[in-house]
Amino acid sequence: MFTRSSRHYRGITTSFYSICIVLGTVCVIPEFTVSGHVGSTAVLPCKLENEDTGTLYIKWQIESEIVFERDGEETFPGEGYEERVDVPVKELRKGNCSLVLRNLTTTDAALYRSYKIVSRTKRSVNLKPVALSRVDLSVDGK
Repeated sequence: MFTRSSRHYRGITTSFYSICIVLGTVCVIPEFTVSGHVGSTAVLPCKLENEDTGTLYIKWQIESEIVFERDGEETFPGEGYEERVDVPVKELRKGNCSLVLRNLTTTDAALYRSYKIVSRTKRSVNLKPVALSRVDLSVDGK
């Protein structure tokens, strides 16, 4: 027989585990490992969910350093990445937000993170980044 307090505790425990399960499945960010040779091209994978394909504001970064941003038709490569990076808008409209990184150098080896930038509300100008993927890039010097 359960007392009132034991039923209450059991309900809280069940709720806690339900929340953890939901958060665990929602908050998982895909992780990939990509390797390439100096001078070659690497594609760092990223995919938007079907309902997100209207999002055309994508950002790739290493720690706090911006590697590339695309806001619709406009692109903003980070310092040292000019003429070497892109998320093609044609692919982005299909849900492919993969970063194309050309002419690899050994200094490109790092952990890259991709984000979609969304409005907090439909009429808001406040934007927040939502993590999409993490890609560990290694570059072989040969």
